[in-house]
Amino acid sequence: MILIGERIQEYRKACGLNQEEFAKQIGVSRQAVSKWERDKAYPDLDRIVSICEILNISIDELVYGKVEKEENEENENHRIDSKLHLKNIRGKNCRLGLYIISAILALACVFCMVVFSVLLTQNEWTSHQGNYEKARVEKVYGQYTKAEVGYFAEDSRKIVDTVWLDKAGIREGDYIECYSGARKDRIYIKYKPVTIVSVAIVLIILVILLVLTCKELLRIRKEDNIQIILEESQSK
Repeated sequence: MILIGERIQEYRKACGLNQEEFAKQIGVSRQAVSKWERDKAYPDLDRIVSICEILNISIDELVYGKVEKEENEENENHRIDSKLHLKNIRGKNCRLGLYIISAILALACVFCMVVFSVLLTQNEWTSHQGNYEKARVEKVYGQYTKAEVGYFAEDSRKIVDTVWLDKAGIREGDYIECYSGARKDRIYIKYKPVTIVSVAIVLIILVILLVLTCKELLRIRKEDNIQIILEESQSK
């Protein structure tokens, strides 16, 4: 990762500007300049161009620092070769890997959100002592996952609903205790609090990882744009 905060501070002081004056000319806050100079944040590409114009330096100089002219062609070639290309640092497969990871995380987030919303809507949030139904497990798709359960309503209609189980050892033909609701048209289960909390924690972790991955992809894209500008300026 390119760290240019120290050079921004050096050139700013050389121009006799304090952070407040420098920030005003760029059109940002003083706190933003402070974060740049401490390498806590990275200026956008358009900000970098403005910084170079205000400090009267080239983008090449801002990114790589001052480079003295070499006395012969051999030393000049050595200087150019010593500049690390950002794409080579990361490797060709780094960006592809991040895209794959972000796609997997996005799918995992969607799945967890579906499970979490189902648990919230099917959970029996209030106590209904004496009003429970005995629902028969018609089909189990797997432990700690979906199952089809059925019960008979007051008018002898058989109602089958798909629910999520959080109890081990449930098999087809077993009976589970549930609440059928005021209209007796849907099954509500008293889930363990740890079930809902665990899914919520996993969802939060996945969202954080997805955000961090997207931020890293955005940072890589910005650095690639800077590298393209540098290569174009060197070829002129």
